[in-house]
Amino acid sequence: MGAFIFSGVMSTLLAIKANKAFKYRRMDFSKYFILIMLSMSLWSVNYAFEVGFMDIKLKYLFARLEYIGMAFAPVAWFLFASEYSGVRKEFIRKYQKEFFIMPFLIILLMLTNSSHGMYFSGYYLDVSRGFPLLVLIHGPFFWIFYIYSFILIFLGIFFFFNQFVHLTAPYRAQAAIALTAACIPVLGNILHIADVGPFAFLDPTPFAFTITGLILFWGIMQHEFLNIIPIARENVIESMNDGYIVVDLSDTIVDINKAALELAEKTKKEVLGRKLNELFGNEVQMLQSEAHEGNFNKEIFLKNGLETKLFTLSVSTLLTKDDEEGRLLMMHDTTETYRYQEDLKQANKKINLMSNITRHDILNQVNVLSGYTELISETLPENVKNDPRIVKYLKNLNKGIETIHSQIVFTKDYQELGVVSPIWQSVSNTAREAAFPFSGQSLKFSIEESRVEIYADPLLKKAFYNLFDNAGSHGEHVTEISVSSRRVDDNLVIEVKDDGIGVSSEMKELIFQKSIGKNTGLGLFLVKGILSITGMEIKETGTEGTGARFEIIVPSSNWRVKTYQ
Repeated sequence: MGAFIFSGVMSTLLAIKANKAFKYRRMDFSKYFILIMLSMSLWSVNYAFEVGFMDIKLKYLFARLEYIGMAFAPVAWFLFASEYSGVRKEFIRKYQKEFFIMPFLIILLMLTNSSHGMYFSGYYLDVSRGFPLLVLIHGPFFWIFYIYSFILIFLGIFFFFNQFVHLTAPYRAQAAIALTAACIPVLGNILHIADVGPFAFLDPTPFAFTITGLILFWGIMQHEFLNIIPIARENVIESMNDGYIVVDLSDTIVDINKAALELAEKTKKEVLGRKLNELFGNEVQMLQSEAHEGNFNKEIFLKNGLETKLFTLSVSTLLTKDDEEGRLLMMHDTTETYRYQEDLKQANKKINLMSNITRHDILNQVNVLSGYTELISETLPENVKNDPRIVKYLKNLNKGIETIHSQIVFTKDYQELGVVSPIWQSVSNTAREAAFPFSGQSLKFSIEESRVEIYADPLLKKAFYNLFDNAGSHGEHVTEISVSSRRVDDNLVIEVKDDGIGVSSEMKELIFQKSIGKNTGLGLFLVKGILSITGMEIKETGTEGTGARFEIIVPSSNWRVKTYQ
């Protein structure tokens, strides 16, 4: 009796432990394993009471209560084997509810057996063994259920065997243990039904099933046998250069790969069960505010031996249905990239410094050349100064000097393009700032007030400025410039419109090319370059004679409406 009570308690504890352990791994088969253990617990405890009590009516009561567990055990085993091994899993998932019809039918027959006697046709006490044992006379429904149960149990064993023959050598020894364990309860039950030896009066099946559950639970948790997961983990996760860490809700490490262990300079045994900040310090410790945001990325510096390395830490929430169960941390070493970026920044600084010095020297020489041209023009005799050829030469010379000056100034703007990372900027505020230098002119600006922000290069204000300057320079009689935005599908369209002469149809595409236009043709070329950095496009859609209209198309991922708290 004590052995079966122990078996029942052990089965219950296994069910509790399995529920706690499996939910972190999101294993679909876990509910069936838990059902097996709970069934064994009911079977074992009630069988212990059946054997222990002396009164025949109490023995018969507990014998029938055993079937609450006994009826569900074969079905739970069959579904567990199918789910775990993957054999016919989709088909069985589709019809899994139908498999529970038989257990409920058996329980109903047990409850009503006194009225029909189709499950047990009778029962009596056998006192020939030294203590009274209940002997049940089996009816036709018993044998139907018995055959049905053995079919399910043997199919489950077959599913495991089918996986066993496809396993590689490292997993076959573990799988052989599992298959042997699965056969023990079957053998015990056959010996009991056949009245062989001591098993004629004691049924070892529930106790044997508990032993099987212990072996399977140990194998699943320690070795993941009969499953492709450990093979994939060995070949993928363990070979990753990135650190991989799984923590529970209390930031306790439950899984870690080789790369993260090398970074921590620890063994897996030393790490599992420890707190995250004990391993890597507070750099990796997730802030509460960040943890509540769910998934997030941040850069951290970690000491690796004598070297300090930069990592990108990516944190993802692990969910079971809608419940948060833990977090996955991925640590990607970006030290080399960071060094290349820093070296590139230093090289750019040197190049920009040289460009600024060279530009300054060239502009000085251009100013000198412009000054000498003025002096030459003033010192020429009147008859020579008014000579049409000399006038033409001086005019072309001045135009060339102005072009060189404009080109040099443009190189400064173009040099700054893309140097600083894009940022979120208010469309209305940026347009207003760009319009400010024109406030002394006879231009009226109508800028729509909105909370729309776009992700753009910091030179966005320069782009608006050039659009406004282009309107004043080429629109001839522009008096008003308007800026507005509207949503088109998922994109944002920013419209910059004036009331000037507009752009001819043949020039609509050409105006964005370098050196196209009445002056240097650099303004709109720079505008297009600034916008293209973050995937924006610009086109002219106005009608000649009624004014120019520039439309900036902002992709869906690069605009947002700012909400104020």
